[in-house]
Amino acid sequence: MKRIKILLILSLSLSLFSCSDDFLGKDSRDNVSGDQIIDLANSSPEAAFTITSGMESGNNIFVNDFNTAGNGNIHDDFGYMAINLGLDLMSNDMVQYQSHWFVNYYNYTARNEISIRTDMVWKFYYKVIYNMNSILKFLPENINNDELRYLKARCLAMRGLSYFNLVRLYANGEVGIPMYTETVLDASRVPTSTIVALIEDDLTTAHQLIDGYSRPTKVNIDKNVVAGFLARYYLEYGDYSQAATYAAEARSGYLPMNNLFDGFNKISNSEWMWGADINTNTSTYYASYFSHVGNLNAGYAGLLGIYKNIDKRLYDNIPSTDQRKDWFDGPSYGLPQYANVKYYDDTDFEGDYVFMRAAEMYLIEAEAKALNGDDLGARQALFDLISTRDASYTLSSNSGSALLSEIRLHRRIELWGEGFALYDMKRWGVDLERNYAGSNHTSFGFFNYPAGSVKFTFQIPLSEINANPALGSQNPF
Repeated sequence: MKRIKILLILSLSLSLFSCSDDFLGKDSRDNVSGDQIIDLANSSPEAAFTITSGMESGNNIFVNDFNTAGNGNIHDDFGYMAINLGLDLMSNDMVQYQSHWFVNYYNYTARNEISIRTDMVWKFYYKVIYNMNSILKFLPENINNDELRYLKARCLAMRGLSYFNLVRLYANGEVGIPMYTETVLDASRVPTSTIVALIEDDLTTAHQLIDGYSRPTKVNIDKNVVAGFLARYYLEYGDYSQAATYAAEARSGYLPMNNLFDGFNKISNSEWMWGADINTNTSTYYASYFSHVGNLNAGYAGLLGIYKNIDKRLYDNIPSTDQRKDWFDGPSYGLPQYANVKYYDDTDFEGDYVFMRAAEMYLIEAEAKALNGDDLGARQALFDLISTRDASYTLSSNSGSALLSEIRLHRRIELWGEGFALYDMKRWGVDLERNYAGSNHTSFGFFNYPAGSVKFTFQIPLSEINANPALGSQNPF
């Protein structure tokens, strides 16, 4: 009876956390005591995980937080994968064939302070941070209970990932974003370097604490996934030796997939490291990733022709012997030229979502080693992946900038549609260039911005500016 009572109290409190718009600075200590969480973990460890199940993906906002920003029936607002798709549409590499949902990303109005899309992105990640802080504040500094230690690790990792994505979108130089932890409530624009240090501390601590954790499913993050977060972090901030090391650790035990044409819709795929197992309870139907990206699906893309296509230049640079060229063979399926068939959901809107897979780690390792002057190591990491995609591929003879260009080309091809393209453009200092001879980009996104443009930084939503006088400044328009 005691267990049931505690479980109900905690479930109620966490459901309130994930529904409230006041999730930045609110103190939730009155909802439930730390002793109750500890008691629950000691008496029934699995119950403690039940409370936070879906913390990483599953039955919560990370998958299906439809209408995050509270702006009504918005079908491009369905959590993490909606953000990933939107950001890819802000890159050179993805084309929106018709103007409809997600056009605000493609035409760069999503980043404007009055847009409900920047409102959604901001609230989404801060809501995840709030949920993690709501658990962390009850956990003791020194933990002897393994289950609590793993719980703390997973919370820290998810908070670190959320700040990592926020700061890359909203920081304007050293003018950063608000910082909320279990002990700090700073609503001002905390310096970017302080946020970056917090991310590293969260992820390295999580990596240490999660050692020994055996997850029940790929829905939960484990040490490999946290190592993947660290690989992303160190690649972004220039510690290439660490990036390569953590990428190699992250992909340990995973090999490149054999079947490149499974629709990218099954969490059982042997290469997937972390994802969401979508089912009848978590499906958001038409407001979902496959509805918008699956050109062969019964959704917005397939039924209304709002196709998501590859940029012509990128397509032309895929060798004819590379199987991945067939990911974009639209005409063979009655679709326009350059239309993607990489993503296809063969269920009733229950296609699973991929958040991390081994291919990304091979590419991080290759790029990091190349940037660190280890051309031999970079070539081998690249070969180990690309030779499984192209039987004619041989170990690269490139070095220096030519090798980096080769690695980055393959990264753009391999990870197309998985949410990395805009971040990579910013990291590489690449221009947005859609207005070029022979371009297949559509008129409502037919423009160019130079590398480093303010257009690649989101403005803080006006609702936050109005509600939070401590912010002090807005990002350039």
